[in-house]
Amino acid sequence: MASVPLTAGDPVRVGRYRLLARLGQGGMGRVYLARSPGGRAVAVKVVREALLRDEGFRRRFVREVAAARRVTGFFTAAVVDADPEGDPAWLATEYVPGLSLQDAVAQHGVWPQDAVRGLGAALAEALAAVHAADLVHRDLKPSNVLLAPDGPRVIDFGISAAVGDTALTQTGTVIGTPGFIPPEQLRHEGSGPAGDVFALGAVLAYVAAGVGPFGGGASHAVNYRVVHEDPDLSALAPALADVVARCLAKDPAERPTVAWLLDELGESSTAADDVRRARQGGPAPDGDVTTAGWLPGPVADSAARLRAGTPTERLPGPGDGATRPLPTPPVRRRRLRTVLATATALAVTAAAVVLWRVAADDEVPARPPHLEQLWTHTLADGQRLSASSREMLYLEHEKDHRITALDVTDGSRRWDRRVRVDDVSRDTGHLKSVGNDIRITGVSGGLLFYGSNDHLYAVDADNGDHRWRYMDDTFHPSPVVAGDAAYAHMDFFFYVLDPRTGAELWDHSFDPKADGSNIAVTDDVLLVHSGKKLIAVDLRTHQQKWTHQAASDAETGLVVADGTVYFGTLDGSLYAVDARSGEEEWRRTFEGELWDGRLGEGAGMPQVAGGTVYFENDAYVSAFDADTGARRWQRKRETGEVSSLDVVDDTLLVTDSDHAMTALDTRSGKPGWRESLGDGEEVHVRVIGDVVITERGSRLAAYRAAT
Repeated sequence: MASVPLTAGDPVRVGRYRLLARLGQGGMGRVYLARSPGGRAVAVKVVREALLRDEGFRRRFVREVAAARRVTGFFTAAVVDADPEGDPAWLATEYVPGLSLQDAVAQHGVWPQDAVRGLGAALAEALAAVHAADLVHRDLKPSNVLLAPDGPRVIDFGISAAVGDTALTQTGTVIGTPGFIPPEQLRHEGSGPAGDVFALGAVLAYVAAGVGPFGGGASHAVNYRVVHEDPDLSALAPALADVVARCLAKDPAERPTVAWLLDELGESSTAADDVRRARQGGPAPDGDVTTAGWLPGPVADSAARLRAGTPTERLPGPGDGATRPLPTPPVRRRRLRTVLATATALAVTAAAVVLWRVAADDEVPARPPHLEQLWTHTLADGQRLSASSREMLYLEHEKDHRITALDVTDGSRRWDRRVRVDDVSRDTGHLKSVGNDIRITGVSGGLLFYGSNDHLYAVDADNGDHRWRYMDDTFHPSPVVAGDAAYAHMDFFFYVLDPRTGAELWDHSFDPKADGSNIAVTDDVLLVHSGKKLIAVDLRTHQQKWTHQAASDAETGLVVADGTVYFGTLDGSLYAVDARSGEEEWRRTFEGELWDGRLGEGAGMPQVAGGTVYFENDAYVSAFDADTGARRWQRKRETGEVSSLDVVDDTLLVTDSDHAMTALDTRSGKPGWRESLGDGEEVHVRVIGDVVITERGSRLAAYRAAT
């Protein structure tokens, strides 16, 4: 993040907790340092709205939080309070002002073997407590272990199951961090307690050697080594290497139990004795260290400084001025920021890795020189950007039932109005609570669609006038308007509506279930994916026309250009299929010694322009001839992932997981400029023509990209 203090978009209180500062954010939401009415410091995690709209996630989150509250192990950061059914949903955990294990190794180097064994005994005890509550961590890694003077703490237990199973995660996506994910999970065979044992072994190897047992590099390469190669344990002492090797067995049935690990690692470790004394508050044998004798000296010093530097008052924001004086002198303030930023593990969730920078001062970063700023807009509390067309952006306020349309080019307000909501339940005939939310689902054919309760609504996208509503039993699809029909998809069938009146014209059922996010309409067929199968339905006869079977499940939407449909699959392949006949024209896969399509992160949405298909997988960006599939160029980006590709004239704009945008030449793939979009903070990006729209916190900004 660009700064640690609270921003305009942050709440002041969550539940009964007063927020002091922002610790970070990840796939689950934002994490704040807060204070209870009695003065206790806690870490409050506020779940992001997009997850809460998935009812399946909401149910799982309630269940997992209830289970997590049963975990009572000393070496876990306990859940002390929660409102999983609230709006927003949140949970509060014990705040541990400690260095993360990842930062400890990065700053102070590898640990002595005895200290590693003591750490392993404590982590085994933590996992035993987690497993006793019928939970599986699924994302144990160095950044999820905090080092306090009185012992380590494992954080984020139980939450990954709720996040990882949500419909918002892509089909086949593996939750976790490469190098710590067990091979059975990479093979999509599921993962139980033995998977946590594998991760524990990888953590211990990392602490002893400074690098994971399967090396580093691109995620697919690390995943390949996890599944196919032996770990590198050459830096570990023989006795420790033997224990870790057992943990890293490819077959989960061959791994030891956490009870065995606790006995094996604890019996012969003086550091484990120190951990036990730290837990009980007793002195170390030499009498010099009362709490942190289990830690290597430099790490213990850092942990003690972090504990002493925990703020007890709200950190001032950039606009607070003299009305909120700093609680300490300027030199102290800078150290406090470092303190908060160092405890990054509290902000890491199972679904994503937090990326941020620590601000060295309060200067506002200069405007990116290759992005000409056009306008900015401050979002109201509860408002967010939900949809866009070529001309307009549509802002949604769920609770206020209001939709606002902004002009893409200058940010001016084109229209703003409260829209109709459905307050009547078809099942009971009784009024539901007034104030049901609205949710924009998409824009197509001059209509803006949104859902409320049991109905799908259509309004004029140009002026917001109400057009019609249709009973859709809360599914709220995003219809695709083509000609005189609007095609709306649900899990097992699609129905066709008259875009002028909302009257149902006809429908078609699928068996098995099809993926409504992968739908396209041509002049004569509707195309939809069902797992590996691409299905074409004839729009004249209303019957299935053809099917195409891919080698892996569909991962992207469908792009139709010049009679050919292009899509990517989970194994990283790009397909070109004739939209009229279903014949496969060509397919392209990534190649290389370390490439295993089963372990890829999944393909990204292809873009077709000027006879070329642009495609990404992991951090690879490729250009293929649209007719023949011949590869024109390929580039490996120096980033974790590529998020999106957009073609603007002769430039390919590449947005990546580092919240940056790079311009590549469409002819050669040669990189041009690269600009940061989020300054380390989470930012949502969409490109409309040559205009780049960013949403960061409560601020929208529009830029014209240099091409």
